[in-house]
Amino acid sequence: MNETDALYALGTLLTPPLGRVVERGKRGQTLEPWGLQPHRADPGTPMAKDDEDGYDSKIPEGLTGTVLFPIVNATDALASIQILLETGAKRTPFKHHTPSFLSSCRTAFESSAQAIWIMSPEDRDSRRARAAGLARIGTEHAREFQSEAINAHDNKLLVMPDKSYEQSKRQHQFYQDELDVLDTLPQQKGGGYTAMVRKAANWLQDNPPFHTTDMDGKHFPTIMKQQYRVCSSFTHGHSWPTDLVNGPSALFAMMADAIATAVISTECAIALFEAQSTDPASGRTNHYPDRLQPTIDGWRDRYL
Repeated sequence: MNETDALYALGTLLTPPLGRVVERGKRGQTLEPWGLQPHRADPGTPMAKDDEDGYDSKIPEGLTGTVLFPIVNATDALASIQILLETGAKRTPFKHHTPSFLSSCRTAFESSAQAIWIMSPEDRDSRRARAAGLARIGTEHAREFQSEAINAHDNKLLVMPDKSYEQSKRQHQFYQDELDVLDTLPQQKGGGYTAMVRKAANWLQDNPPFHTTDMDGKHFPTIMKQQYRVCSSFTHGHSWPTDLVNGPSALFAMMADAIATAVISTECAIALFEAQSTDPASGRTNHYPDRLQPTIDGWRDRYL
């Protein structure tokens, strides 16, 4: 072990909150293989049935894709956090890039919360309506992006080559056509990302995962609300959370709480996806950690 590694190892021993940050960062990284090898629903599973009868062609990416991409996004955020931690541990003075760390935590639990909110109802109509509602938000943003590009070109603010201009107009119409189809479907709105985070936390409080005791005796919605507020402040460049810390140990405690929330919510999103999309008899290679299996098995029965 070189001197830098030894110093950092000593730091984790002398500063328990830093040790928790390191342990939870490694735990989050174990979800990366799942995010790099996502899969569609096995035939006959509840999620596959959610996309039957042509429903998968009525909303972009189908219901499966609508929940899959946010979870993949969450796993990547956790993998990025581990890169920050590993990089910081290899040089002195140690630097953990706390604002980026906490912003990535927000990405993880905000993204995973969207998927949990969509998948959590036990009736298919509700899951479909939530997926359609969330898909509409993304499609509106895509259409608006093309509108802005077209308007900028028309007003000579940002001129595009003719080929790109025509492509933008085609894309704009494509997204408008998708919105027209979505508007024929029942939609349920999440009430914004803050509301979806809260609703996902409420569901997890009422349906605690079986693979971890981290939530035992705790009110997860309160924890999630507090962590979302703290992490969002760094995303938006506000300084008030610095008033909550009076030294490195308190700062590491803040980071440890944030990544714990991010890891738990992402693990639960993966478990809920697997519970609804995987046939145990399919022989599929599972890329999620074995520790999630009790939760996947425990939640599978409610959606059969």
